[in-house]
Amino acid sequence: MADYEINITKSWRKSLSMRFDSKWVLQVKAPKLLLRTQIDAFIKKNTPWIEKEYAKISQRNIDKQWYLFGKVQRGLLWELCQDKLLKFYKAQAKKYLIPRCNELAEKYWFTHKWIRITSASTRWGSCSSKKTLNFSYRLIMAPKEAIDYVIIHELCHLRQMNHGAKFWKEVSDIMPEYKEHENHLKSDGWKYRV
Repeated sequence: MADYEINITKSWRKSLSMRFDSKWVLQVKAPKLLLRTQIDAFIKKNTPWIEKEYAKISQRNIDKQWYLFGKVQRGLLWELCQDKLLKFYKAQAKKYLIPRCNELAEKYWFTHKWIRITSASTRWGSCSSKKTLNFSYRLIMAPKEAIDYVIIHELCHLRQMNHGAKFWKEVSDIMPEYKEHENHLKSDGWKYRV
């Protein structure tokens, strides 16, 4: 088996689940009362899937390139350590995403309270019931059209706190080609991470 770290978290949930996080750690979530032997059996049973996923992640790391607005960056970025890369991307995200969000909100008559740049690794953005908009710094690596899609998506949640028909109609009215950018983030989003 490949040499990867396993982290087991127990909670009041009904089923077992697993996935690799951004640091190559296999995160296993298990019901609180499940025995360790049962968890180990689950991991062993899923060894083929685990090794396939780990191989994919390994290959992605070998092929790693750094992006800004969807374009591969050459030169200085390659020489930065991970901490400096994170600071660079977070600074770029703050500099671009907040003004762009304000610009689109004003253009389409949305009212929000705060905009925060986060380190979220599993979602591009979110909108709270208190009208706070959150965007992952990773979004700055995506093409500008995809960035606009995520911003518009979250702005529309200010009026529709769900993913119902009215929500998608509002998104579509503002950005008819939104599906193209949504699909891009689903297929290529893995590239946009430190």
